[in-house]
Amino acid sequence: MNVAASPRSPAPPASGGLVATIGWGAFCACSWTWCIGMFLPVILLGRFGWAGFLAFAIPNILGCVGFGYVFDARRSRRFATLHPIAIRWFSLATIAFQVFFLGWMSGTFLFTPEAATALDPGTAGVAGSVFAWPVLGVILTWTAGAAALSARGDRFWRWFAVLAAVASTVLFALAFDRAGGLPTAPAPEGGAAVSGIIPLMILGFLACPALDATFHRARQQAPSRHAFAVFGVVFAMMLVFAATTYDGLRPDRILPVLLPLAIAQWTLQLVFTIGAHIRELAVLPSGRLGRGASLLAAIGAGSLLGLPGIADERMYLLFLGLYAVPFPMYVLAALINGPERGLSGRWVASILLVSLVAGPLGWLGFIENRTLFLLPLAALTAAAGWAIGRLARRPVAVTS
Repeated sequence: MNVAASPRSPAPPASGGLVATIGWGAFCACSWTWCIGMFLPVILLGRFGWAGFLAFAIPNILGCVGFGYVFDARRSRRFATLHPIAIRWFSLATIAFQVFFLGWMSGTFLFTPEAATALDPGTAGVAGSVFAWPVLGVILTWTAGAAALSARGDRFWRWFAVLAAVASTVLFALAFDRAGGLPTAPAPEGGAAVSGIIPLMILGFLACPALDATFHRARQQAPSRHAFAVFGVVFAMMLVFAATTYDGLRPDRILPVLLPLAIAQWTLQLVFTIGAHIRELAVLPSGRLGRGASLLAAIGAGSLLGLPGIADERMYLLFLGLYAVPFPMYVLAALINGPERGLSGRWVASILLVSLVAGPLGWLGFIENRTLFLLPLAALTAAAGWAIGRLARRPVAVTS
């Protein structure tokens, strides 16, 4: 985990110069290649064409690269020390999201309950129950493997990241060759306005890196801030790889030609991300639930929501809403509150309350694809974060 929030003395930055810088850059790229970067481009290409992909990719890359240049090791350590519980919840949510995606994708593409019930929809419930067990087996197997890797040290994770990045590059080259280039993805006629998603994308990707424990670890341990420039190059390749697995004009080519390559990368990256965040939880303050209980709760929630009959694109987008509203609101409030103060529980409760009130806007914008509703959602998220941060700065009145 990020050494800043640990009671232990911070370790000195890694030695090794260029090699360590590249290793930490690859580490950040792999730890940030979630089920968002691996699958959201497919959804956005279908809804908005290449404009949607660029609206997602540009702020994503710039926001994460910018983290490494805005935060130095000292600022990273201070932020993580003041906000360890928020960072912990960010890691728990991220683990749950990856576990959910693992279940959703294995249920959809490995066990294909839809194909088994296409001729007799009346048996869908029975098939869903049958397929739930192998899906759960996949979830628990890969999550256990990720947990086992989480006990390894920094050197292992840097080399694991380099190997994962090289493997993803090879898979991308194969996918690009088999696809014959980038996919054709014209924006649908009469589709939703892509402009509606841009403010929330910018807000989310500028703010969320500040809550990522793996980024704080890398920023504090890397010998150079240019590790985040390495991140930008590797992660951009990961996003274009995701885009190659979409083609709205020739969807029949995906399953036999590109899906095996995509599944190989998904498996590798999901194990990496889950394991990296489990590792961070080991040294973050545990909160009331305790370390083991909160981790099991996150894995359990992701597993349940990832089972056949529950997992679908709507659930995926609901998960995504965490990184669009409450987490960015918290970061903005924390920054306005000042670099030397944390946020008390009542302000965190205020953030959660505002996020719940804003829920209908998110549903209309994300789930129903009426993206103009995301404009007031972005404005509300920013305004609420600013207001909560300002209110938190006020001195508490002392009564005699």
